[in-house]
Amino acid sequence: MFEWNTNNIIDATGGRGKSGCHNLNISTDTRNIKKGDLFIALKGKNFDGHDFLHEAFLKGAAAAVVSEDKYRNLPVIVVQDTLKALHDMASYYIRNVLVNAEVIAITGSVGKTTTKDMLHTVLSQYGVSHVNDGNLNNNIGLPLTILKAPENCRYLILEMGMNKAGEIKELSKISNPNIAVITNIEPVHVENFSSLFDIAQAKLEILYGVKNNGTLILNKDNKYYDYLLSHVDRDVVSFGRSESATVCLLNVIKNDKGLNLKIRLNNNQIMNCNLCVQGKHFVYSVLAVVAVIQNLGLNLSKLPLALENFNITKGRGSVHKAKYNGKCIHLIDDSYNASPASMKAAIRTLGIYSNRRKVALLGDMLELGNKSITFHMKLLDSIVKYDVDKVYTVGKFMLKLHRLLPGNIKGTHFNDSNQLKSNLANIVQNNDVVLVKGSRGVKMDFIVQGFIIEY
Repeated sequence: MFEWNTNNIIDATGGRGKSGCHNLNISTDTRNIKKGDLFIALKGKNFDGHDFLHEAFLKGAAAAVVSEDKYRNLPVIVVQDTLKALHDMASYYIRNVLVNAEVIAITGSVGKTTTKDMLHTVLSQYGVSHVNDGNLNNNIGLPLTILKAPENCRYLILEMGMNKAGEIKELSKISNPNIAVITNIEPVHVENFSSLFDIAQAKLEILYGVKNNGTLILNKDNKYYDYLLSHVDRDVVSFGRSESATVCLLNVIKNDKGLNLKIRLNNNQIMNCNLCVQGKHFVYSVLAVVAVIQNLGLNLSKLPLALENFNITKGRGSVHKAKYNGKCIHLIDDSYNASPASMKAAIRTLGIYSNRRKVALLGDMLELGNKSITFHMKLLDSIVKYDVDKVYTVGKFMLKLHRLLPGNIKGTHFNDSNQLKSNLANIVQNNDVVLVKGSRGVKMDFIVQGFIIEY
């Protein structure tokens, strides 16, 4: 059984110290620290873990990793950079402990979390699977995810997020993946990039740490597929509706329970499966998962049942029967985050409900740079196309959309989600289907809390 101790921490980080401790769990937050933990004192723009060092020891920390050589009476290991030490320890754990694990790295502008969670549901049927918790997909959350993986982990699934160039490169270097998946390239975080081609380049950083015999899985329907392919010198597996895709969607039929998919695999085998969700954009996550399972050489017989049992992550487009003020509605909770592509997909899903009044509660899409107003205004086309009955908006960018809405569609505009929540009684009618969506910073999830979820 592997145990972190002074010697292997020094081996991993190149640090120095004499803590004499062993069997240490890793913690970076004194609010969650437990007796016997190793506390890593990270530094950020607005915090310094060294300020909480004594609190960590009072709560039971057995040792600490620090970058300041002034704690001579405490059991510490001194390194040059504590964040790099965290990365080095995760990398050490991958290469020395999780030697039998298949590492699958997933990035993309839209759909990476759903793909990650769906793949975890499926791979759990084949062996011990471990995955990022929530949105722990950055330079702190990802290494902590790796360090929490059980030693008998067979499949390690790592979502990789980014806000700027260079971030995914570091995450890929840490994790040394066997398989890398890029779900798509869309306008997300564009304020930090001069073009979508720059975003594509940043996503390709996922290849930086991929093993020499590793595989890249790409969405063939995405318009940046050829660009990505031209910058790759390794095996590529594709998925999509395109007839030339390695994993090809032949047909999708909507039914009362969700979607029925007919998929052609790379050996021309045909597979049928059901997905208990609404929204055809979820199909791409299924295709990516099928591509991974086939690339791993696993028996596909377990796949259909595992997919049928998949539940969408909270706030990612899950549909609920709910109540508000005694009124029964269908709630589409897509409140976790928003981009132009995911917003259009959510509106398309809302349009499925032709026999109900369709109400959209839409919050600002953030981090879109100088194109923000344009992206918000362009949502009008989808709103009209899918016959949305009423649109209520939140935030300064959505105000631009609000002013464009035809009078019969235009609801009230609100400055923040709290104002909208206070007015729900005047918005919700019996038998409505209500979509809630917006970027995390707009806190549209606060609105969802106003509903009583029945299932």
